[in-house]
Amino acid sequence: MAGVTAAAVAVAGTGVLGSTGLFEGTAEAADALQGVNEPTFKALTPFRDPLRVPPTLRPKSQGLTEIDLVESRVRLHSQMPPSRLWTYGGHFPGPTIEVRSGRQVRVAWNNKLRGKTPIKAVWVNPEGPGPGLLPYNRPGSEGATARPEVDRLSAWTTVHLHGGHQNAMSDGAADYGITAGGAQLAEYANDQAATHLFYHDHAMAVTSLNVAAGLVGNYVVRDAEEDRLGLPQGEHEIPLMIQDVNFDTDSQGLLTGQVLSKRVVGGGAMPMPGTIPPALAALAPFTMVNGVVWPHLEVQARTYRFRMVNVASTRIYRLVVVDEETGKPVRGAMKLIGTDLGLLGKPQTIDEALSLSPAERADIVINFAAHPGKKLKLVNTIPGQTPGAALPDFLIPFPEVIQFRVEEKRRPVPSLPTTLSASFRNLTLADVPKDATERFVLLGFDTTGAMPQIWEMEEAPKGTKPGEGIVTVDMPDGTRTLRRTGTMFEDTTTFFAAAGTWEKWHFISVAPEGLPIYHPMHIHLMNFQVIDRRAVDASGVDFPTAQTKRPITLGAALPVAPEESGWKDTITVNANTLVTVAGRLADQTGKVMYHCHLLDHEDEGMMRPFVIMPSAVHDIHHMIMDMNGGMATGMRHGKSAHHGMKM
Repeated sequence: MAGVTAAAVAVAGTGVLGSTGLFEGTAEAADALQGVNEPTFKALTPFRDPLRVPPTLRPKSQGLTEIDLVESRVRLHSQMPPSRLWTYGGHFPGPTIEVRSGRQVRVAWNNKLRGKTPIKAVWVNPEGPGPGLLPYNRPGSEGATARPEVDRLSAWTTVHLHGGHQNAMSDGAADYGITAGGAQLAEYANDQAATHLFYHDHAMAVTSLNVAAGLVGNYVVRDAEEDRLGLPQGEHEIPLMIQDVNFDTDSQGLLTGQVLSKRVVGGGAMPMPGTIPPALAALAPFTMVNGVVWPHLEVQARTYRFRMVNVASTRIYRLVVVDEETGKPVRGAMKLIGTDLGLLGKPQTIDEALSLSPAERADIVINFAAHPGKKLKLVNTIPGQTPGAALPDFLIPFPEVIQFRVEEKRRPVPSLPTTLSASFRNLTLADVPKDATERFVLLGFDTTGAMPQIWEMEEAPKGTKPGEGIVTVDMPDGTRTLRRTGTMFEDTTTFFAAAGTWEKWHFISVAPEGLPIYHPMHIHLMNFQVIDRRAVDASGVDFPTAQTKRPITLGAALPVAPEESGWKDTITVNANTLVTVAGRLADQTGKVMYHCHLLDHEDEGMMRPFVIMPSAVHDIHHMIMDMNGGMATGMRHGKSAHHGMKM
């Protein structure tokens, strides 16, 4: 990367794609971070190592671009030996794939992974000493129970382009896994405005393990509208892929570099062999950015563009810029210019904190010209706590994310455009077509009240009496009576839709009072905006029978953060809230999915299929379901009318 010293940025090394001529720039040695080769340290030093920036891969405009999934040893911190990982093209994160809007590309994802998973997985009891590093968020597997079912895993993979528009055959369906020696052929339409997507493994039941093993990378779509803005580019535009991680230790407590997955047993008792018990959220202690634990980045005193994405399994990052000298937050340092699926209409200033749930993205500009010679750091925190402080009681034992080392020489600072996307506008309820298909999804629990669960709902016939699976909700336009039609991915498909039409989805999280659960809900092939968020009173929900003893009622409106205010594909639904989103389905078709993007929740069943069809086929399918009478029960069809609004 011209103009940036080798000490400032470590470029990921050449992998199996290194000789194809598809990569931009010159890759350095395969292991750019130098360090120990045997376990030596019990703790890691923050900001010791430079940020790694993945190479850029521009797929062929014609023919097939091949990307091999291969095992690689990657150093994640210089005070640990290299880690054994599964990677795309030998890189972690995988190469940043860059395409032009409107130009279709075809990719062959070749599974060349051999052997068993590189992840060590264990169960751990949540009881332990505190405050401090609790058993499930400290390094090492001492005292934990092994998971032999994970030790047996070989590579079963399927690549999903998150937020992309592709037909179902190319979408990386969870049950379309490829074993070693096979290839997944995918066609990506790229019929989207400039945006930051990402690709990751999506294999049924093992997504969280495969992503933790290294199968994740950035995907950037560019267009003419973005080109004209003169935003920071080249060495001044950097992806920041953020992910928490844990590591095993040897008998002396020294960090080995092996990635460790700790699942926290709910209820205390260790699981019986051959069973998977209810588990609490797994939050790891260390934070990686682009595959380096707590890296630093040397920056010029000018503006930089950072394409941020949270690829953690569970952890929400609430990011604050802190001046290391004063220890105080640098308010207004971050300017938000885009969300999951593209540019905002105008830049928005982040007053202090930017929150990203798993799978959410934020397009950020920081002007370092205001801080020559300073060291700024990005830290994780929670509301009401001192940014930069360790918060072990809140499962943030180490708040560090990344350090920026600003040069003293001031540089010319290009001004940020006052208008970013002339075509963007915020949706309101009035903008949603009247015939948009309306869907209800409750985020509840199983009969034990321990395992979170999707309740897919349909409107019940008039006069339906209360009973098992029947839920009533007092909506602004009247009381709705809903009937549960599915909970697991394997249940009968009940949502059917016409491509290119408008949809309005209500996600309602119902939980016992005081339970701090959250679900980042992702809908495949749908660009949407948040049009309503409210508190709900769900005290009338009876989880064992999945019914309401009294209706769910709506409370006060809740704020939508700037980073949630643009086009999205993932939205966080907190406990006992309703979030309504609306948008237009893509033109691509087939059986796709919606699910919670907490990867453990997804693996354990919080995922449902839905089918998108061409409008005319959808109408015929609806007629056939009606013709078959009872078979139509539970089949929720959407409208086939098309409505135009650019996304």
